[in-house]
Order: sequence, then structure tokens, then C-alpha cells
Amino acid sequence: MVLWGLVTWQGAQALDEDPFFKKRSFDLPVREQAVIITDEGFYPQNIVIFKGEKVRFFVTNTSDQKSCFILKGKDFFLAAEKGKVSEGVFHFKDKGRVEFYCPSQKNKGHLTVLEKPKKGSREIASEKTSVRVWMPREE
Repeated sequence: MVLWGLVTWQGAQALDEDPFFKKRSFDLPVREQAVIITDEGFYPQNIVIFKGEKVRFFVTNTSDQKSCFILKGKDFFLAAEKGKVSEGVFHFKDKGRVEFYCPSQKNKGHLTVLEKPKKGSREIASEKTSVRVWMPREE
């Protein structure tokens, strides 16, 4: 038992000292979002992200007709072909609602950019008001 504890402790210490397992930090979070274009429209049709995030889009098409993915007013374009995946990254700095579309299709979708909630801004319902529980009467 002592030998097992010693081996486990040594393994844990080795992971902490290994540079590969050191804690890393990133400048901006990167969200990955897949978009599939079909004859019926975009899937998903509505996307929600937070202000300040970078989004890596992966776009593909299921029909033989060539299509695209354009963020309206954002200078962002990805071609979409059947059997191929196009990839692109966009940094959303402002909150609001952005339309995505392709001129060759009549379908559209929306991307909503929300303000990120501040830490500790959520309230617990039970602390806000008194909670009343209904109990059946005994007959």
C-alpha cells in the first residue's frame, strides 16, 4: 500500500513539472461553429455568441448547387461546396444582430451577439423571495 501511494505521488509530481501540462492562457476565446447549407436553408438558422469572441466557422453544402456564407456588413465570405468544408475566423467586437445569407439562395439566418454577463451578476431565486412549498393535507 505504501509503494502504491509513493508511485501515485511521483506520477502526480511528474505531471506538474512537465512543461506540456503547464497551465496555458489564451488571449481570446475561440468558439467553433459548424454551418450546413441545404436547399431548405441554413442549419443552424440562429446562432448566439458573446461580444469579444472569435468564431471559427466551418461551412459545407449538401446540394450540388454552389453556395456561400456571407455575414452582412462584416466583409466575411466563405464558399460552400458539396463534400468540402470551408473555414474562416471572425472576431465579433460589437453586440447586435448580424444576418448571414447567400445571394444564390433565398434563405437567411441570424447571428446574435450578446453582452457577456458579469461574474456574480446572477441572483438565486430562493434568496430573492421566500419560497413556499405546497403540501397536501392529510385526511
